[in-house]
Amino acid sequence: MRSCRLGGQHNRALGNAGEELAVRWLTDHGFRVVARNLRTSYGELDVVAEKNGHVHVVEVKTRSGIGYGSPLEAIDHRKQEHLRRSTMAALAAGVPGLTRPTRGIHIDAMSILMSDGAAPCIEFLEDVLA
Repeated sequence: MRSCRLGGQHNRALGNAGEELAVRWLTDHGFRVVARNLRTSYGELDVVAEKNGHVHVVEVKTRSGIGYGSPLEAIDHRKQEHLRRSTMAALAAGVPGLTRPTRGIHIDAMSILMSDGAAPCIEFLEDVLA
């Protein structure tokens, strides 16, 4: 049981580090981050950002390796439906700081691979819903 708890702490720390890298990457690429870890009635959205009048909801997946597949493989149909519902709920409730009107809504994904001693590998994919 103890190893599970430690693994959970490691995963949370890895996820938090990945989200920090994601926000930095988005900012460096012209996005304005509006919200992080935004809770909705359907769950949480990792990052809500804006660029050129478009809203970008970014799901961040961070892994320390690909032993369980690439980070983006974790965005299955169930996760896509969660993202769709959570995004619509957040926009309907209003996200403080978003510019109105919006020109478009994008649900994106960011994959971050972090290996010891190597620079993180970051991949950004726009409009990931099937």
